[in-house]
Amino acid sequence: MTIARRGAGETLSGHYLAMACRHAALRGLDVAQVLAGTGLSADDLEQPGRQVPLPVCLRLFANLHALDAAPELGIALGRQLDIRSHGFLGYAILSSRTIGEALDLCIRYIRTRTSLFEIRLFREDDMAVVQLDERVPLGPFGPLLMDALVTLMAVGGQQLTGRAFNGAVRLAQPRRPHHDDWPELAQAGLLFDAAFTQFRFPRLGLQLPIAHPDPQLLQMATAQCEEEMKHLHDSGGLLADVRRLAKQHMAEDASLERIAGELGLSERTLRRRLSELGTSYQMLIEQLRRGRAVELLLHSGLPVEQIAAELGYEDPSNFGRAFRRWTGRSPREYRAGR
Repeated sequence: MTIARRGAGETLSGHYLAMACRHAALRGLDVAQVLAGTGLSADDLEQPGRQVPLPVCLRLFANLHALDAAPELGIALGRQLDIRSHGFLGYAILSSRTIGEALDLCIRYIRTRTSLFEIRLFREDDMAVVQLDERVPLGPFGPLLMDALVTLMAVGGQQLTGRAFNGAVRLAQPRRPHHDDWPELAQAGLLFDAAFTQFRFPRLGLQLPIAHPDPQLLQMATAQCEEEMKHLHDSGGLLADVRRLAKQHMAEDASLERIAGELGLSERTLRRRLSELGTSYQMLIEQLRRGRAVELLLHSGLPVEQIAAELGYEDPSNFGRAFRRWTGRSPREYRAGR
């Protein structure tokens, strides 16, 4: 049975943290030191459906990084995870008929594994784009965890199709020396310092068949994923509520005062609770604005001035400065370079 999340924070399946501990043990590290200060034991992490709150996850990764500061640590962790490592979601993916169907399942049920990341699938002309977003800022461990997520996506894709990924991969982080030795993406075109982390490939790739579709296993695994989703009854907690209200009021008044009032909290309490989750209202609203800005620039014909208004900017020049800070380009340059 899945253990329901406690509290309003984002979480990661304990299974992944257990695998991080096993990686540490194989490296000759003391697992007790990896778990120091987390309040967890190795047995706790092995409990079926165990979800670990974000602050505890970050403490564990801080301990691991202090013991093993190898820059390729994230890639090494992602390399351990084949599709069967992802519980019933993994079995649903493996038994799908096509890559497109497998991605749809991954997007729908990723919350049974983690709420730290979000996966989106959309189309740009003749290209399919799989975008990986942090749902909450992960601080200094964001690049490490994104390395792990990108690697496991590449490993999973090769497991499903029998071929290495040879599309384009954009990463929202700078190139580091350890990225030069990334065999899982050796055939991919890599672009660093991008606005978002994305896998991009021809739309026809969504129709690629998976080697061993199994309708009965798919039905069973999907039903189990649905059951697990029911147990995740908090629907993301405070962060989900803040994002929902900020999106709803973005074009008019998405001030902290208004959001706090609609949640029945004081501004001070909302600030404190967001800080406890490792983020702030300013960081969340900027993340939402950046995503919406790119979506409107690429998929609408709205003039830049109207997009600025949609995002709550009274002065379009302020939007232009913010967008250049996010992407290194002006909104018009970004639209022209699609």
